[in-house]
Amino acid sequence: MGSNNYVSFDIVGVKHEGNMDSFSFEKNAEYPLDNDRFIRKIVITADISKATFYLHDSLKITKDQISEILDYLSLYLSNIMIALLKNNFNYSCVLLKPAIRLSTINLLEANHIEVRDSVQIKDSVTRHLTFDNGNEILRKWVQDVDISNYEIRKEKYDILFALLQVENMVQKYMAMYAYLMSLVKEINSSQRETQKQVVRYISDNCSRVEIRLELSHCTRPGARTDENEDQFTALRNAIGHPSNMCGTDKVTEDFINNLASIICCAIEDIPCR
Repeated sequence: MGSNNYVSFDIVGVKHEGNMDSFSFEKNAEYPLDNDRFIRKIVITADISKATFYLHDSLKITKDQISEILDYLSLYLSNIMIALLKNNFNYSCVLLKPAIRLSTINLLEANHIEVRDSVQIKDSVTRHLTFDNGNEILRKWVQDVDISNYEIRKEKYDILFALLQVENMVQKYMAMYAYLMSLVKEINSSQRETQKQVVRYISDNCSRVEIRLELSHCTRPGARTDENEDQFTALRNAIGHPSNMCGTDKVTEDFINNLASIICCAIEDIPCR
């Protein structure tokens, strides 16, 4: 019975078809886990559209445990989706709007449940990246998983997931920058939000997610002549000030995904209270 115990989730918002940038693995990615209380192995399909958790053969599952197991696996996969966002350096050109849907539950021999859900994804412009090291990428995602830490910060991660679902690119970018500003304020225990704090945070932390820092003269009205700003703040100011409205043309998936990576760092850095 044990080897037949598994739960599958659909991953929505990473796989794209038609005229849209996408990425995939050459083959399904697998990662074994020895020390997890439930999970024996994780398999993510090559097109990153489904994740299956295989449970330990020795696990004795009662009906009362099913809800606990499903909640745990959902948290675990959500944590992997954060790792996918945070480590997007090699696929930052791809539209990333990750969401998960419970697909198939097979935890008891007599209790096979299949959940079907149809989700529509819109189309855009095209490039496809294929990685031959899917197991290694999945390993990095899994190594970033910290369930207890994720649970503490779940509400903040949920805000990031929600912001990534916004359709309008410019509105999404501006909302994400504003969210980062609020997180940095909380990290610094400041009285108010300032761009200076954001520039300092990005300058100090962008290397954590392999983002190259690009500093330029500050374009914020009233800024001192010796002030600099990073590329994310420069784009925010180009959009936000009427004299620089050409900035709306520069909002790309790379900018949004890189900003999402930095937001993940900021959420991690929020002090636990």
